[in-house]
Amino acid sequence: MDEKIKKMQAEKQRLANQLKQKERKARTQKLIRMGGLLEKHLGITGEEETIKLIASFQKSILENKDRVNAMDINQARNILGIQVQSSKES
Repeated sequence: MDEKIKKMQAEKQRLANQLKQKERKARTQKLIRMGGLLEKHLGITGEEETIKLIASFQKSILENKDRVNAMDINQARNILGIQVQSSKES
């Protein structure tokens, strides 16, 4: 009985670790995409430049966040010239 409990606990821990790893990978991919957008559309290439940009626009961004988030995503993509790619490309 103890052996069965230990196996179940080990499986539970393995699954928890697997979930954490997937969450970390998803966050990393999101951060990479966000950095890529800064680099492509604003010409931001370094951490120092990113910090300065955020510091310069932080107040304005926070004050207008609701309005900006209400913008249609397709309108935003059109403004930036972003083409939506299918996630299942052959």
